[in-house]
Amino acid sequence: MMWLVLIIVGFVAGALSGSIGFGGGMILLPVITYFYGVEVAVPVSTIAQLMSNLSRMVFGWKEIQWKKAGWFLLTAAPLTALGAAGFAYAPKIPMTRVLGIALIIFAIIKLTGKIKLPQGKGTVLIGGGITGVINGLLGISGPLSSAVFMTLELTPVAYIATEAAAAAAMHVVKILVYNKLALMDVHVFLNGFYIGLAMIAGNFLANRFIRVADKKKYKKVIAIFMIAVSLWLVIQTFI
Repeated sequence: MMWLVLIIVGFVAGALSGSIGFGGGMILLPVITYFYGVEVAVPVSTIAQLMSNLSRMVFGWKEIQWKKAGWFLLTAAPLTALGAAGFAYAPKIPMTRVLGIALIIFAIIKLTGKIKLPQGKGTVLIGGGITGVINGLLGISGPLSSAVFMTLELTPVAYIATEAAAAAAMHVVKILVYNKLALMDVHVFLNGFYIGLAMIAGNFLANRFIRVADKKKYKKVIAIFMIAVSLWLVIQTFI
């Protein structure tokens, strides 16, 4: 029964993240944590999300904006390592609440169109750094990195694939750090691998949708989902 639940959740998480670029980790972490505890759940989720992001890269390979992903990773990669190193010590609940509330505010502003994040390398570099720290500490940062990549005015496929390329690199950094901290073993890898396969199936289904999505409507859908997922992120800290 446990594995049936994990496979179904993995598929749903893959379909969601493959459609809007984030949300998979937020769905996976609570469920995996329920079965294994947070110290196992974060490394397992990292393996699964790495596989999911690699599949999204493959599905949109020709449209990946490598230079833009590179600028993002310039600050995101080293600060992901720093955050991952502090994973065992960070006060995760208050940090998660602050992150969720901030993202809800940003998404509402994005929907109203009154304030926009400035476009340019500065936003990508600063956003990458903040995303990296939070990704390393909490294991979830999809809405934040998506908010940064939304400023680049990419097509839906390019947005999904480029954000996935950056996320995959951050997951590799985390895996290396977790391995150094003795948080990775064969059991963790296999659990993440099987859930990752379910996520890839969900990604494949989502890829068919985003190729025919209207760009303007798609951005509104992303903002709405960002509010819903971030709200769930805050609520689950009280459960």
